[in-house]
This record gives sequence, C-alpha cells and structure tokens, in this order.
Amino acid sequence: MKNSGIIGYENGMRNETELLEAINGKKLPELSKHLQYIVRTMFKRADMFDTVYVEKVPGFAKPDLKFIIGDEVHYLSVKHGQSSQVHCEDIQTFIKWLRENGMSEHIIECFLKYHYADGTLDGSGKDRMNQNKVMVFYEDEVKEINEAFNENRFFVRDLVKRVVFDGNDPSKPSADFIYHGDIEEGEICSMESVLKYSKQKRCEKLNTPHIGRILIRPYARYLHNQDTHPEKRHKVTFDWIRLEWDLEYIKEWGY
Repeated sequence: MKNSGIIGYENGMRNETELLEAINGKKLPELSKHLQYIVRTMFKRADMFDTVYVEKVPGFAKPDLKFIIGDEVHYLSVKHGQSSQVHCEDIQTFIKWLRENGMSEHIIECFLKYHYADGTLDGSGKDRMNQNKVMVFYEDEVKEINEAFNENRFFVRDLVKRVVFDGNDPSKPSADFIYHGDIEEGEICSMESVLKYSKQKRCEKLNTPHIGRILIRPYARYLHNQDTHPEKRHKVTFDWIRLEWDLEYIKEWGY
C-alpha cells in the first residue's frame, strides 16, 4: 500500500502534466478563462495570436514548468492539494547558509538542539523528546530562534526566496511565479509579490520555529530510535500552512 507521501507526489506530477497538456502549443483564445489568467499573469504583453509553449523542468528544481512565448520565458512552481511542504534539505547545507547570512553560532546551536531534540548538536543522543516536551524543554531557545530569524526583514525575504523560489542548488533555474491549483481553479503570484508579503507578515503568534508564514521542522525524529531512514534525521523541512489562502490574500490586497 502506498503511503501518503508517494500518493501526494504522484498526484502532483499528474497535475503538472495536465497543466502542460492543457496549455502547450495553444493560443490564448483556445484556452479556458482560468488558463488564460495563468498565462496573462506571467506574460503581461501576450496577445491572442501568441502560441504558448510549456515544458517540464527536469530534475529536482524549484520550478516545475517552463513557459515560453517568443523570446520571453517564465518558470512556474506548481503546488496542489493538501501538502504544505515547500522545501526540504540536509540540515548541514541549511546551517552553512545561516552562517553565510550572518546568523550567530549561539542561534545555530539553539536550532540544532531543537532539531535533534536529544540534547546534542548532531543527533547522537539516545533519548529523544517528542514535540510537546521539546516545546517545554527548549522554550527559551525557540523564542530566541524566532526572534533572530524574523527580526531582520531582509533575512526573511532571502530565506523565503531560497526555500520557495531558488532552492539550494545554484545550477538549477529559479521559479519566478508560484501557483497553487489545477487546470480548473487556483491562484498564481509572482516572486516579487510573495517576497513583499513575507517581509511584512511577522506571524508573532507562531510559537514553533518559523520564518514568516513558513514553519521549519525536522523531517523525522524517530522517537523510539527506530531509524528506518536514518538520513531523514538530518533533513529539515519548510512547510507553508494554508499556502493557497495566502496566495489569494496576496493577490486580493495587491502586494
């Protein structure tokens, strides 16, 4: 029986294929009003005689689809369904990025303690705490993490750009638009509007590690030391809860 992660991945791939097949090789009048809306959001000067070409972006990159009209190209990240994860990477590459962007060693140590929840900075401890215990035992550290991550609005912008639009592989293309939905309905926003919104949205009521609206979590803690996939202990995920709602809000309020 397939787990929810595999099913979600397959549904996402199917959704991308349906978008590609519905748009690729067609002129705007041949598209539904909703698909025209997607295209016109990316291509401001598109007219009824333009043919839209769509390609899948190969490999693991932030954008899923590449849109082309004439010499103009845009990359679209496609999200669908209930999954809230927008990024996942090895914790060491994330820590490296934090250091390169001025985060103090104290805050990095606080983050590692929270991530591994076993009293160590590398996951070597034997006793692992569940989330409820973590939030009590490391309450002060989590507060410090959130203050440090969110006080500098330019740091917020850069981290949101990394986890939503760029990824951690500079050899891959970046997305310049993000879409949540399918061929019939959904919302699309530009990178610029999402970053502007993220700089202004502080989300101070969130009491777990976060950057703006994006929660930062360990991929797996394996509380009973049954590490079926040990490498997942060393991965950090970024989850944007209610992404679709936020994209609608961004569009409605003109960010």
